[in-house]
Amino acid sequence: MRAVIMSRVGDVSVLEEREVDYPRLEAGDVLIKVRGCGLCYRDTLARRGYMRAKIPVIPGHEVSGEIVEVGDNVLGLSRGDLVSSLIYVYDPRSSECREDSENICRGNMWIGEDLDGCYAEYIKLPYWILDKIGDPGETRPEAYSFAACVIGTIIRALKTLGEAKRGEYVLVTGASGGVGIHAVQVAKSLGLKVIAVTRSEEKAKLIKGYGVDEVIVYRDKFSEDVRKITDGRGPDIVVETVGGPTLDQSLRAVSRGGRVLVIGNVDPKPQQVMLGLIILKEIRVLGVLNSTHRELREAIRLLREGLIKPVYKTIPLDVNYIREAHQILESGGAFGRFIITP
Repeated sequence: MRAVIMSRVGDVSVLEEREVDYPRLEAGDVLIKVRGCGLCYRDTLARRGYMRAKIPVIPGHEVSGEIVEVGDNVLGLSRGDLVSSLIYVYDPRSSECREDSENICRGNMWIGEDLDGCYAEYIKLPYWILDKIGDPGETRPEAYSFAACVIGTIIRALKTLGEAKRGEYVLVTGASGGVGIHAVQVAKSLGLKVIAVTRSEEKAKLIKGYGVDEVIVYRDKFSEDVRKITDGRGPDIVVETVGGPTLDQSLRAVSRGGRVLVIGNVDPKPQQVMLGLIILKEIRVLGVLNSTHRELREAIRLLREGLIKPVYKTIPLDVNYIREAHQILESGGAFGRFIITP
C-alpha cells in the first residue's frame, strides 16, 4: 500500500512516499481503509524531534475510515462500519485507565509516533479505541477524522474541565486555526459568548461567518481590547490554542477566578509566566490532553447533526502536498484543517 513515512527527524524532506506492506492484524485489531487523515500541528513537532517518535514511522493520528477486516476477539464492530478513533492506544485492562480518564493513563502509545499512523491507505488499530459513526448525517466521512483530536478536545476543555456555563464569555486565541475555528463553534453550541482573536484581517472576515460575538485583530497585545468588550471584567474562560506566544495576554485578559484552558503549544520551548497574575487573580490554568470516548462520542453527535460545520481542505496522499501542508501549518497560514483523503 502507499504511505508517507517519516524516515528521520528534520525539515519536510524527511517525509518520504513509499510502498509498504499492509498491516498484519493481531487479536483485537481491525484494518481500516482510511477515509480521512487530519494533519495536526503536533505532526510537525514530531517531525522536528520534539515528540520522541519511533523512527521510521507513518505519521498521522487523526483518522476516520471504514473497517475492511476484523481480527480475532473484536467486540461490537464489523466490516463496513464507519469509525472514528481516539489518537492514542490505552490498556483497557489497566486499573489506572478509568473511564473518562483514559487519555492520561501511564503507558499510552500515540498513533503516528509510537505506532504507525494514517498517512497511508490503510491503518490497523485496536477496536477499543474506536467509536462508530453510523450514518454520517450532514458531515462527510473524512471530517470525522479530527473528531477526537479537535472537537472532542474542545468539548473536554469547555465542558469536562472548564465547566462552562451558558452566557459566560469565552476568549479563543488562534481562532482561525484548525482548533480555534472549531472552538468557536463548540462554544456557541454551549450558549457561550465568544471573543475570537487573530493576527490576520483577512482571516477575521472569515471567522465572523462562524457566529462569533466579537473578533479582535492584534499585533502584539489584545488583553485591553478584550477587557473593554467585557466591561473591564474579562472573559470567564480562555481557550488557549496557541500557547507561549499568547499565554501572557490570556492571563492578563481573563477575569478574576477565571479559567485558562491550555490546548495548544506552537512553541515547545520553556515559557516564562508571571505567577503573580495567576495568584492575585486566582486563575485556574488547566492543561487539556486530548479527549476520551465520552467526548469523542459527543463530537460525533455534533458533526452528525450538523451543529458543528467542519472547516477543512482535502489533499491527496501525495508527499508533495503533505510537505506543503506541514509548511503552511508551521507558518500559521492555515484556516481550518488539512485532511488527507487517500
